[in-house]
Amino acid sequence: MEIIPYVLFCLGGFFCLLNFYLSFVRYPVYRLAGGSRQEYKWVSGAPVLGSLFVGLSLISLYETNWMVISGVAFILMDTGGLHWFLATMFYYGVFWKKGISDR
Repeated sequence: MEIIPYVLFCLGGFFCLLNFYLSFVRYPVYRLAGGSRQEYKWVSGAPVLGSLFVGLSLISLYETNWMVISGVAFILMDTGGLHWFLATMFYYGVFWKKGISDR
């Protein structure tokens, strides 16, 4: 049973990095490789899983400083996490109602 937090941490870290890659890295790499904007297909990551798995694993791994620091970094990078959803809803709620947004 001692290995489960490590498995959750690695799996959650993978999902966090996957969500970050799909949100910020994949499109520029595709464009640099010669792909066109019209042909690009947006894909979704794995929402909530990365942050959830890392957070659950940190309950058991809180004594290892580097795991906590890297776990918090993973959670902050996870664009599929609840914190990104809430921040996005707040942003659109504040700026779109006032007509400040460019869109």
